[in-house]
Amino acid sequence: MERCVADFPATEILRNDVRRGFVESVNLGMRASSRDVVLLNSDTVVTPRWLEKLLDASTSSGDVGTVTPLSNHATLCSVPRAFEENLLPTGFDAISFAALVERVSQRAYPRLPTGVGVCLYIRRALLDDIGFFDTEHFGLGYGEENDFCMRALARGWLHVADDATFIEHAGHRSFGASRAALQRSAAATLSRLHPAYMPTIAAFMRADPLAPVRQRISAALRARRPLTSPRSPRRVVHLIHGWPPFQHAGTELYAYWLVRRQLQMREVSVFGRMADPARAQNEAVELDDEGARVRLVTNNFVQRDPFARNAIRDRGFERSFACFLDEERPELVHIHHLAGHSFSLARVARRRGIPIVYQIQDWWSLCARVNLFHRNWQRCSGPGLSKCAECAPLTKIAPAPLWNRALHLARWRAARAALACADAYVMGSRFIGDDYVRAGLLSKETPAFVLPYGVDIVRGPERRVRAGALRFGFVGSILPHKGLHVAVEAFREINPTQATLHAWGNATASNEYTEMLRARGGASLTLEGTFAEEEKPRIFASLDALLVPSVGLESFGLAAREAMVCGAPVIAANDGALTELFDDGAGGELFPNGDAAALEAIVRRLIERPALLDEWSARIPKPKSVDEHAAEIEEVYERVLARRR
Repeated sequence: MERCVADFPATEILRNDVRRGFVESVNLGMRASSRDVVLLNSDTVVTPRWLEKLLDASTSSGDVGTVTPLSNHATLCSVPRAFEENLLPTGFDAISFAALVERVSQRAYPRLPTGVGVCLYIRRALLDDIGFFDTEHFGLGYGEENDFCMRALARGWLHVADDATFIEHAGHRSFGASRAALQRSAAATLSRLHPAYMPTIAAFMRADPLAPVRQRISAALRARRPLTSPRSPRRVVHLIHGWPPFQHAGTELYAYWLVRRQLQMREVSVFGRMADPARAQNEAVELDDEGARVRLVTNNFVQRDPFARNAIRDRGFERSFACFLDEERPELVHIHHLAGHSFSLARVARRRGIPIVYQIQDWWSLCARVNLFHRNWQRCSGPGLSKCAECAPLTKIAPAPLWNRALHLARWRAARAALACADAYVMGSRFIGDDYVRAGLLSKETPAFVLPYGVDIVRGPERRVRAGALRFGFVGSILPHKGLHVAVEAFREINPTQATLHAWGNATASNEYTEMLRARGGASLTLEGTFAEEEKPRIFASLDALLVPSVGLESFGLAAREAMVCGAPVIAANDGALTELFDDGAGGELFPNGDAAALEAIVRRLIERPALLDEWSARIPKPKSVDEHAAEIEEVYERVLARRR
């Protein structure tokens, strides 16, 4: 507190002798001053000249009573999207985005029906006229500024938005878990005290006087990535279960790369899912990601309904997705994954007559554990009601054995119904396509395209000069289905002066599994932790070979192909889509799934004959680039639209 006083010598700090609540404390502060006041939430970040600009707005007219700046999360004054919680656009911090807002501003100061308490400039003349906040009805917070502003309107005062000022608002951090209850109580009280409040807000939303302000901001954001080669379909929605930087798994990164390229030729938007315990179920945030609208809806898997919890049917997600489609009006929907959402979202798009490209990324539609990997760390031979109910229980409701069989049957039917909505299927390997055909999940009338994915990585530094022990690497999730334990077992009897194993990934994903790896790995194993995407070329260049010992099925093998681009040979399990990486000897070698002894034999052979690594490296087949794959996806879109004409 001493530092605060030193930095602001004119500051007077008021302390309550007892806890008085938010509204009464604010009133005490306003009474202690004889000048205009600014109310500022503790979870905000102000930007240069914010106070001077608010003062300018307050003097733009003699009857202005309050001024509210723009913010990423300020209901009526939210930007870039109104009435939403926005994340800062990609590539901006609060200061740089505030500079953009100020640059495009016309100082129009649009009128508001109410100020917003995130940051509220209040004229002293208004306080002298109508008094302070109502502590009797709004003592705990929420609604007090709306009541105050409605009383001000009745006295002829105006409320305006300062369209030249932006501040960042973290959002709903001040009241924590009590927020929802306080909001409901405040809304009921406001409606009782001011029957015209909700109609006034509704009329404002219909008129939307801030629309020109947001349009100027959005145009400035779009100018960073203009359409260079417009192409049909003109608008595409991508449906995905996560989005970078919040999730970085293969499917999310694939969709991210594809969206980046499509932004050059069309309007692209993304409907995704996120987990955040601080947010309510189905609560959403908006992100302008270099021109792509990204809407992330919260799913913390707290639903009591087992149908919703297990993505069989979720009415909340269906309503959210329906609204999103109605706003975006896409000419095509590209489904990447429905995990964390609901199988029923495919029908939402289908009912609107929107063509659907359904990308089969893994075995999730067949297997609730995603990759036909039993919880006992063994490969599963295929789904079955009793087997699935025992391996992946979907509910604990009694009688659980019967309910779980029924839920797995419902899940199977929901998956089949979702896939039946597609106009075309896309998959990265023949192997996964064959599995879906055998399972009877693909419609024979719907065209299926096997398109090995492109790799978005550029070969970086020169590969390491081999000296001393050979360096073998593992890159991926440190979880049982990725098979790192197979590699650790293979290295147990290998002298670490001859070969070492380095594993990159999140070692906290399963502490039990990680501790087992450490106990068995000994001196040969080094857990390197996670890394930034731009570090991949350096990491692959540091390896003599990449190990991909997956016990669970792989649908493509992205890390393997990234390593190959960087010149690193690959030693992989002879199963799933990994069998399509290369012919033995042309870039590496395959070994039987889960066979640590076979992997150990390969490592020992390389120790004895390291020149074999150079032979493999020289014969690595060139993986497809992301641009080449994106062009193939465009051809799929064209064929789907042609069939609909």
